[in-house]
This record gives sequence, structure tokens and C-alpha cells, in this order.
Amino acid sequence: MAPHLSLTGYHSIQFYVKDLERAVRWHREKFDFREVARSTKDSEKRHGMRSIVLRGPGQIGWIFTQPIEEASTAGKYLKSHPEGLGFLNFEVKSIAQACEFLAERKAPFLYDIQEHRVDGGLWRETAIATPLSDAGFRFIEKSNYTCFAPGFEWTADWNTVGGNKYQFEDIDHVTCNMRAMIGLTEFYRHCLGFERYWGIDFHTAHHNPDGGTGSGLESIVMWDPHSGIKFATNQPLAPYFNNSQIQIYVEDNGGGGIQHIALSTPEIIPVVRDLRKDGCRFLEAPGKYYEQLPKRMDDNKIGAILEPMDQIRKQGILVDGRDHKYLLQLFMKEMCEQFGDAKGGPFFYEIIQRAGDPGFGDGNFKALFDSIEQGQVALSRQEMRDRIDCLF
Repeated sequence: MAPHLSLTGYHSIQFYVKDLERAVRWHREKFDFREVARSTKDSEKRHGMRSIVLRGPGQIGWIFTQPIEEASTAGKYLKSHPEGLGFLNFEVKSIAQACEFLAERKAPFLYDIQEHRVDGGLWRETAIATPLSDAGFRFIEKSNYTCFAPGFEWTADWNTVGGNKYQFEDIDHVTCNMRAMIGLTEFYRHCLGFERYWGIDFHTAHHNPDGGTGSGLESIVMWDPHSGIKFATNQPLAPYFNNSQIQIYVEDNGGGGIQHIALSTPEIIPVVRDLRKDGCRFLEAPGKYYEQLPKRMDDNKIGAILEPMDQIRKQGILVDGRDHKYLLQLFMKEMCEQFGDAKGGPFFYEIIQRAGDPGFGDGNFKALFDSIEQGQVALSRQEMRDRIDCLF
């Protein structure tokens, strides 16, 4: 077998936030993520940051970190960016194998391997910088390690708190935005050993060349075939490069970064219904989209789906697929809109249910655009970005 990074999955996701209690409360109340750990006083003093950990989808921790000192890692991040995702933390089978693989490919290590031992358990980690501005990747090997992570103490038993009521199972994929994505996709290929999985480009001007304006993107999905981890990367697409929501994200974020995380669930309808009741805001498709949906499903040979179409439409859920396989997806609005505060940042969540289709909803791009055009809807620039460009 060819050398590889030995990834096994996600350990945790770390957000840097200005308002720790707000971020934790929102995820606890909306997603039913439950607190399991907090940073120790000694760690807070040493690193100048305070963290709370929630149990996210499956076995993945959701870490929210607020700076105590401006010179801390979180403090430096928040000087340049709004609230956002600062680290993706992965588990590996062997940290030695991972480091050897990364070193051969000139990966930019942030620090040498660090070891922590507790009650006979061993934690080993390292981290690398990425083309994603100030977002980094951390690699972790654990053996009989009973703490959540070094510098944390349990506030509840991981298994006792159980999973969330929405049955969020895993991270389906992570999507990043860049002005020029080749640096990131080649970083995935060269440094991490990932392979191309999927790709698309879409522009409104392709469908309405006489419109005099437009917006578009190009997207490539890279993946690690050993773990199944998938990263999508978007860049704006000419003409009207700077009209793209991808460019707007880069401006709002203070550079390229992680735009959204897609959370997988076995039943999307009750999830979206209950999140709406709790005040969560979603991107909305026009009614024309659902009028055209039966024909599109027939053209793509999706066939019948198990979910009631009246509920699909009522909840604004998008349908895509082909050859008797499908997926259901919906995109939440950005955290700045969920919080009603620009400092909340442009990060958002996607909710996705897969019924065999491995794609990323590319059919929804043209379908949404056509439904808008045929419905003769007058859109502002912001509305056009929301309805067409925010689909990955």
C-alpha cells in the first residue's frame, strides 16, 4: 500500500469566538450539543484562552475558544477575522507515520510532536499551517487517553450525555472559500495525499449572457479515500469575479477560510422543521423551484423519494440526485445573521441527508437559477448571492 497520512476521522472542530457564552448557548439550544469539558485554570493561564467543549455529531467535539489575552492564538486570530473556525483536528493511526508523510512533502509544521501522559494513557499531536489564512490542521494519536484533550477537564461523561436529538451523525464535508483555490487543492493533493473526488463550475452569465451582470463559482472536492474525509473548495468565476459570494466571503472573513460544515442526518425534515421553530434562519428557494422539481427529478431519473413532497416544499428543502439516488440539503444563513451581529462572521452550516447520491447538489444551481428567471423575480445583489451562490 502506498504511503498515506493514516487519517481515521475528525477528533474535534475548534472555533475562535469573541463571545464564548453566546456561541455555546446557540449550539446547545439550537443543535442540542451538550457540554462535556472545559479548559483547566492552569491551561487558561498558560495559553491565555478559555474553552468550552460540546459533544457534536457522532464522536466529534465542538470546541469554542475565547481569548483572555490579546497575544493568545485566539486573540491574534480575532484581530484579523470575525468569529470563525480556527482548527480542524484529525485523529491518525500513527503520528510518526503522519509526520514522516508530511515532512517529505514540506508541510509547514507549527510545532514538533508534543506528548502528554495521563494515567497510563498517551496523547501525541502536531499541527501544520495551511493556505487557509489563519486556520490550521492538527493531527492527533491517542492510546488509552481518558481526557478529552490536554488542558481540559471533564464536566460531564461523554457517553452519559448521549447524542443530540437531531441525530447529527457526522461531518459530511467541509467547504472552504478562496480567491484562487489552486493553492489549496494542490496543498490537499501534494501535502495531504488527497485525490480529486468531484468538481463543477457555474455562472449565471452562462444562462443569461445578455444580462450585463452575474455571479459564479468553481468548486473542486478533494478527498482522502482511506478515511472518507472530503473538502470542497470554492473560488469566484469570471465574468464579474468580484460579484461572487465567494469573494464577498473572503472580504467578510478577512481572507480565505472555512465557509461551512455540512452535518449529516438520517431525517432532514424534522430537523429543519424544529430548527425553524427555534428561530434558525435558512436560505429560501423560490416557489418556482418546486414547480419545476418533478420534471427535473424525471429528467435525472431520480425516481420516487420516500419523503413527502409537500413537507419538502413546506420546509424549503432542496432535492438533487440521479439514477434512482438522491440527496436532500438545506443551507442555514451565516452566523452573523443567526446572532444578529456582524462579528459572528460568515461561517454557516449545511444540513444534508443522503439517499445514495454521492454528489454535492450541483443540479440545484441551474434549477434555482432557472426558477428565479422564469418566475421573473427581481433580485438585489444580496438576494442573488443568497439564492444561487451559497449552495456549497
